[in-house]
Amino acid sequence: MKRTILFLALGFASLATWAQNAQKDTVFIKITDDNVFSRCFTKCDLNGDRMVSYAEAEKATALGLDYGGRKNIISNYDFLKYFPNLTHLSIGNTPNESIDLSDNPKLEVIDLRGGLWINEVTLAAGCSPQIFFPIHDQPVTFKRVSPTR
Repeated sequence: MKRTILFLALGFASLATWAQNAQKDTVFIKITDDNVFSRCFTKCDLNGDRMVSYAEAEKATALGLDYGGRKNIISNYDFLKYFPNLTHLSIGNTPNESIDLSDNPKLEVIDLRGGLWINEVTLAAGCSPQIFFPIHDQPVTFKRVSPTR
């Protein structure tokens, strides 16, 4: 009887671990535009399936979102929270005036030169990256969020 209970407990524990791993391998970025994918996300696609899973995003350290010209404007950067280990980020043509990078505490370099409309950036507490600014008359304001937000 004790063995049966032990085997059942181990079975449920392994099932829970498998479910967590399955979620990490779930694809969350699938881009059909070859130009955008090949220029922005190829380095994140570790297994070459032309999609980015949560696990692949977690391993990415650099992301260049400044390619593709005017037709490939990214207007929602919420997906960046799935890239917690980014150290280098470049942002291109976007209609956004603000961008939240508070989920990216390891950023060392942020290139905003292509984000002409960006005038406010939210950073994680303690994050002090080197920043390349867009060329426009409006200054960029930086906010920091506390680690316990």
